[in-house]
Amino acid sequence: MKFRKFKKRDIGQIAKIKNSVFSKFNNSEYFKKEAIDWYLNFTNPKKSDEELLKAFHVSSRSIFYVVEENNKIIGYIKGEKNRIGNLFVVGKVHKKGVGKKLVELFEREAKKQNSKEIKIRSSIYAAPFYQKMGYKKTTGIRNMHGLKIQPMKKILN
Repeated sequence: MKFRKFKKRDIGQIAKIKNSVFSKFNNSEYFKKEAIDWYLNFTNPKKSDEELLKAFHVSSRSIFYVVEENNKIIGYIKGEKNRIGNLFVVGKVHKKGVGKKLVELFEREAKKQNSKEIKIRSSIYAAPFYQKMGYKKTTGIRNMHGLKIQPMKKILN
């Protein structure tokens, strides 16, 4: 496996991974069923690269890493120095340390950018993973555009 920084040409594969993994592992985490369709349509892989780059809020401030296996992206993490926005890894590599390595890369870069803490709006499915990584729940489950999320944060040392 190869971990590297995101390149703009990766965005189509990123959208496919996000929507596929979300559909498989998170699609029952909603307050309103329409929220699932909204979330998946927002980053529909059929959109142009330019539309996807906007939808994913890719900017010069983004911290964005991908992991490849056999020259195919199998996971990614994206956010800014104080917030993880997305972490998705294909199911076949769940519980194999891939997500952990992506979070560690993200945290190292956030520290370089003088971040003291990282927040995340975790899915319910991913909350136990983040707890193992040292993130703490900051409130109860919240409603974000009809989706259930668990706010969490980690103080960086």
